[in-house]
Amino acid sequence: MKIFISHSSKNANYGQAIVDLLVAVGVNNEQIIFTSNDAFGIPTGQNIFNWLRARITEKPHVIYLLSSEYYSSVACLNEMGAAWIVENEHTIIFTPEFKASSPEFQSGALDPREMGFKINNHDRVTGFIETLRDIFPISTKTVFVSQKIREFIEKVNSFEVPKQSLPVTQILKNEKPLDPIILTNTEEKIIVEDSPKKIIKINSKTSQVDKLLKDLQEGKLKDEEIILLHYSIDTARFKLGVGWKSAGEIENIKTWEDVNSLNSKLSLGYDEVMRRFDLKKLTEITEFTSSNNPREVELVSDLRDLLLELPKECSLKIEEVLARNERVIPKSTWNTFEKEDDLPF
Repeated sequence: MKIFISHSSKNANYGQAIVDLLVAVGVNNEQIIFTSNDAFGIPTGQNIFNWLRARITEKPHVIYLLSSEYYSSVACLNEMGAAWIVENEHTIIFTPEFKASSPEFQSGALDPREMGFKINNHDRVTGFIETLRDIFPISTKTVFVSQKIREFIEKVNSFEVPKQSLPVTQILKNEKPLDPIILTNTEEKIIVEDSPKKIIKINSKTSQVDKLLKDLQEGKLKDEEIILLHYSIDTARFKLGVGWKSAGEIENIKTWEDVNSLNSKLSLGYDEVMRRFDLKKLTEITEFTSSNNPREVELVSDLRDLLLELPKECSLKIEEVLARNERVIPKSTWNTFEKEDDLPF
């Protein structure tokens, strides 16, 4: 059996560190496929796609090195799909900054319930190497293997994490938010923080999410808008039906309202809420009908990220709205229940 490291070329440093560790603890060079290094990659003269397809159908042990860069790569997602179809043995490893709660991983081909681990988790890396012993010639010198794993952890921790723009929503989550100076132009906002001094660029979609967050905190959103946010969180539905598919979504919402003893405010006002979210640029079209009309939209990525890690004060605001929209059972109907235990509250 071979080991195939499926990775983004932007994460080649992490992939090479894995290769170095595997070789150090006893895996033969010929058993490793790592396309970012010519010594472990595609032989000269081979067609890249045919060669990779052949290697995957040989059912190697696949290491999925997952990151935001991985999910942004069509080639990586094709690799994942091909390996998943032939049911390879595999291991899921996350780069340090990648979160298992990310929408990409939660909705991807790999089962999100399966345990993955951070590449710099010493105990989990040790456990991973131990699982390879039955198939690969891992060294039996325990102290030597432990030393190589320790060197591996030190190496990956020394890598610089890719710099990413920090959304204002993250600033607002801080316990002591900074007062930024905002300069705007037509394309983006630039926030200059006083301490520490840094410049953060934010795209227009992020600023729309920040406005939504502010409106939520200040009580400026309609109840049905807030209930929709909770519906998405509670059901993990970030893709929602619109147009002719809105009827099916409304039926799902009615069932959800019944289960949660809520009134019909969201199901009755769903189409209007989605229209407002569209005007606020909080959704993106993901599916069209044959007539080129929208039939499904998705909450923008910044909003999804916010909902997955909602600030406590926002959660409290949502709870307030849910409380005042609980379904009320008129006393006149109580006598329809045979005994007190049958009352729906």
